[in-house]
Amino acid sequence: MLQFIEDIKSQKRPVVIFGAGIVGEVLFWACQHFKLEVHSFCDNNVNKTKSTLCGIDVILTSELSAKHNNPIILISAADIQDVVLQLQELGYEEWYSCASFLRAFDVFQYKFSAPSDFADYAVATAILCHDSYLTPDKLFLRSVDIVITERCSLKCRHCSNLMQYYKHPKDCSMEEVLRDINAFCSVVDEVNEFRLIGGEPFMNKDFHVILDRLVNEAKAKKVVIYTNGTIIPQTHQLESLKDKKVLVIITDYGELSRNLQKLLDVLKVNTINFYLHKVEGWTDCASIVKHARALVQQKELFRKCCAKNTTTLLGGKLYRCPFAANIHRLGAVLNCKHDYIDFFKEPQALEFMKKSIKEYLLQKEFLEICDYCDGRSFGDAEIAPAAQIKQPLVCDEIETF
Repeated sequence: MLQFIEDIKSQKRPVVIFGAGIVGEVLFWACQHFKLEVHSFCDNNVNKTKSTLCGIDVILTSELSAKHNNPIILISAADIQDVVLQLQELGYEEWYSCASFLRAFDVFQYKFSAPSDFADYAVATAILCHDSYLTPDKLFLRSVDIVITERCSLKCRHCSNLMQYYKHPKDCSMEEVLRDINAFCSVVDEVNEFRLIGGEPFMNKDFHVILDRLVNEAKAKKVVIYTNGTIIPQTHQLESLKDKKVLVIITDYGELSRNLQKLLDVLKVNTINFYLHKVEGWTDCASIVKHARALVQQKELFRKCCAKNTTTLLGGKLYRCPFAANIHRLGAVLNCKHDYIDFFKEPQALEFMKKSIKEYLLQKEFLEICDYCDGRSFGDAEIAPAAQIKQPLVCDEIETF
């Protein structure tokens, strides 16, 4: 038995798991394994409080003090820095990382709401993120989205990546994407996962070349490609997807995912790792509108944003989220030069660039471009996903700073 678990038991205080997702679920069963009683889950997503998880209540983090007196908090969420800051604001200084519990826990002994191999992948991600937070000397990123195309096989009105505004969508050139990857990887120490996105990444005929570059990157632990179940990769492209480092995540949009079953069959026959995600609802956060918020409102919007750590690489620049990356690429808002890291603006020493990226990722309180976003918080009201349109939406230049 791990000594710190015995110490927790001896305090006879309520135990709460922060994060009601798949890692939280695994952590619950790890606690059961160690005979440590869990009293509640807490989460920032109000939608998760509408049901129980593992047979116990899920409460809002803001209601934690009303529910439990002096709880011991076990963090399962991968974005541990944001969680710690929130807990400190609520007056909780004591917490434990899930990494301590899960490092030696055999995920495959149990059944979860998600497949065991995906649970194992999520747990490995959380452990790596927590370890990096606890040893902050290296430049580590949980995930980096790489936009490889503006084209999509669907025409979603509320796409949070803003694909609905591209009048003449095109693929990002392979040369440009590879250049950006090389520049980025020359600076960072480790990336848990690179994620190829669009649009629909399978529409870029060179996606497998980009995939091969990332698979062979020693600093990358995983490469994920997101698809909507409409396109079947060509035979020669499937070879790149077979690498054990690759995970295909398929979003199931029902009838819109018109080639879903065929894609699943192809992936299974070729023993390609995949995870099928049935989407229930989207957040309405795809409008581009100048809100003229006060500074304090900007900071609060950014603090609550659930997408502010979806780091995105596009056009030689590193952004905090795909919204910021694509609104800049569209030219809807210009000269927001403090909202990104430019790898090619001028030559910079390696350590200076590392320092700049760390400050950008860890100390930024808001982006100027956030004032053009409706906001995207955990627990926002949901809308029907993937509502289709026939023509691109109008997106003109709004304002220059």
